[in-house]
Amino acid sequence: MKKTSGQALVEFVMILPVFLLLVFASIDFGTIIYEKYRLQNDLDVVKDLYVQKQEQELSLYLSGKKLSVSYDLKETYTTIVLTKKVDIITPGLSQILKSPYTVKESLTILNATES
Repeated sequence: MKKTSGQALVEFVMILPVFLLLVFASIDFGTIIYEKYRLQNDLDVVKDLYVQKQEQELSLYLSGKKLSVSYDLKETYTTIVLTKKVDIITPGLSQILKSPYTVKESLTILNATES
């Protein structure tokens, strides 16, 4: 008859790293999705401040949220791009996604024409 008293411990030690990798990767992907959702909401506020030409309030809002903004001005429309960096905590995933990962959201608005 074989002795199997340490079998469960060996199986646990073999599965634990894979389980932890899956848990931390889920947390990282959840964080990225959450930050993308927040950027969409922030983009609405930035658009409103940009359209109302409130530059001081816009810069205060962006600095408080640690966001970067870029504008692509065309003749009839403007594209606003918000970016935020997200730190990746999963060891293998941080190499693949290049930590800190940059989350981007953009919005294109029609320029107001003054008559």
